[in-house]
Amino acid sequence: MVSPHRRAIPRTVTDVLLWLLASDVAAAHQPQLHWPDRCGNLRCAGQGYPCPPARDAHRARQAAIRPQSRPRGRARVSTPAYQVTGWFQPARTHPQAA
Repeated sequence: MVSPHRRAIPRTVTDVLLWLLASDVAAAHQPQLHWPDRCGNLRCAGQGYPCPPARDAHRARQAAIRPQSRPRGRARVSTPAYQVTGWFQPARTHPQAA
C-alpha cells in the first residue's frame, strides 16, 4: 500500500527524492494520540513534539520546494543627495626629491 503523501507530490517540488524522504520521516514522527506534546515514534522515546527528526523533516520539505518567484523588472536605484569628495587624500605629504 502506497502512503497518501507519496501519491500527491506538489508541482512546486524541485527535489523529489528529498521531498519523499522528508515526507516519510514526517509521517513516522507524528504526535501521540493521548499526549499531543510527545512524539509517537519509538525511537524518540517520549521526546517532546515536534522532535528533532520531525523538525529536520519539515526543513527538508521546505528545501525541496521551489522558492517563491520574485517580481521581475528593473530595480530603481536612487542617487545620493550628497557627494563624497576629499576622503582619499594622503594624510601627510612626502618630501619632494631635489
